[in-house]
Amino acid sequence: MPLTHSRPNPGDHVIFLVMRRMRAPLIVMIVITAISVLGMVLIPGVDEQGRPYHMSFFEAFYFISFMTTTIGFGEIPHAFTPEQRFWVTLCIYPTVIGWLYAFGSILSLMQDEGFKRTLFHAAFARHVRNLTDAFCLVCGYGATGQLLVERMTREYRQCVVIDIDQDAINELVMEDLNLFVPGLGADAADSEHLIKAGLKHPNCAAVAAVTNDDRANLKVAMNARLLHPDIPVVARADHDETAANMRAFGVHHVINPYAIFAEDIAEAMRMPAHFRFRARLMEGNDPAELAERLALLADAPWILCGFGRLGRLIHERLAGEGVRFAVVDAFPERNHPPEGAIVGRGMEESTLREAGIERAGGIIAATDDDMDNLSIILAARRLNPGVFTIARQMRRANQAMFDAARIDMIMQCNRLVARNAHSWIATPLLHDFADGIARLSDRTVERLMKRIANKTSSDTFETWQARLDGREAPAVETMLAQGAELRLGHLMRDPWRPAEALPQIALLAEHAGREWVLPGPSLPLHRDMNILFCGRQTTGWRAAIRQPEALAWGVAHAEGDWAGVAAGEGASPSS
Repeated sequence: MPLTHSRPNPGDHVIFLVMRRMRAPLIVMIVITAISVLGMVLIPGVDEQGRPYHMSFFEAFYFISFMTTTIGFGEIPHAFTPEQRFWVTLCIYPTVIGWLYAFGSILSLMQDEGFKRTLFHAAFARHVRNLTDAFCLVCGYGATGQLLVERMTREYRQCVVIDIDQDAINELVMEDLNLFVPGLGADAADSEHLIKAGLKHPNCAAVAAVTNDDRANLKVAMNARLLHPDIPVVARADHDETAANMRAFGVHHVINPYAIFAEDIAEAMRMPAHFRFRARLMEGNDPAELAERLALLADAPWILCGFGRLGRLIHERLAGEGVRFAVVDAFPERNHPPEGAIVGRGMEESTLREAGIERAGGIIAATDDDMDNLSIILAARRLNPGVFTIARQMRRANQAMFDAARIDMIMQCNRLVARNAHSWIATPLLHDFADGIARLSDRTVERLMKRIANKTSSDTFETWQARLDGREAPAVETMLAQGAELRLGHLMRDPWRPAEALPQIALLAEHAGREWVLPGPSLPLHRDMNILFCGRQTTGWRAAIRQPEALAWGVAHAEGDWAGVAAGEGASPSS
């Protein structure tokens, strides 16, 4: 039988540290107080009638206590004799010195970095232990982690953060977020730190490994899969080897920002409606002009500056779509560009002319230096003012410069990873839906976007996922438990005004391994069914899923073909 041991409570570390540091001051105080009290008990006094008396131990301890703290209540219970006053005089100095020694030790302990760190870890562990809502454990609070936590808390989704940089955790405390997010300054690759951050907590719903270190992300993912195999793990992997290792270990969702960006460009060129629809679902905006321009440039010659990780994936993906490239690279011996590549940094006029900048439809600055990428774009625009520009941005701190350069399309790894990690955690059905519509034609997707726009009466909308259980949809759970037969149509109308349709559409429903794409209103609802919605969340929608009396009213007054089904007429669900 394997030996096991219980993990100590972080609060025990605080007590142990206090007792260890305060041992000597406490011993000094106890010895001085004991001698002072003993002397007061042994030295006889005289009462008002002149009779001798001896203080009790309680009276002596009471007097020494207020004397030591300089409160000075006077002589009790009777006026002291000269012998007692002499003893008190002798006791004043060592007791005051002992108290000063103790207080000095306490102040020194409070300033100790190790003690403050122990106190912080104990408070962090207590807060995580007391979390009652589902939360996401975010490993890494760099630029990507900040964006992810901001997105999650904007939707009032609880997060817990761990980062090796204590300064990053200090910044987290000062962030203006909708929820308090506990943070731990520790190495996320260490399993003990992950457990302290809540990895094995029953309410830990997901783990996001979004540091800028592939090896650290791999260790986090492996720890999560071994220590809590039931929760989904989202991990960033910039290198193909790391991504393959993660997938072999069973990581649910591996995010390679370079591959995602290359796919975005290819999709915008060949399937602009799909690109726009995906952007609207994930970001809420419609890059219609961007998609239109890229689609027109699919057959034009392009210039690719930089053949590193990003440049290589863009070249591989777009070349497969028939896009013609002139590749410019400053380090051919390291990056191994294709045959015929031009050696240069891409910002020299001679290099750009040799690459054919005057005839190029677009240029991609894909080096790993922000200043070089900006220089390439500005140099290309001087020679060809109408060229379409795409640039890679490494640091968020340079955002103002990239905005001022008016670049048509900017690649930010942090934003791409945060966007995809958020969608995998908050709306995993969204990716299933995207896979489902990938087989549709661009014309069909265009019609679907118009249908959603007409339904929501807006060009912008949000996407959300609802699980029909007691936590997210208590009204549905209550009515189903009472034996009511509910349909999707009951959630698509305002329950207090059943004739008024809500500004939303159901994109996908999933239950017991079965999926319905664009389900109709007659789809029966079941406990633990997951439904992906698109549109705008209104008070009517919240009432339908959270207020049993509102939903009951809406069901009782529903009209339409699907309403008859709810009464038991037996129509089949949409598929």
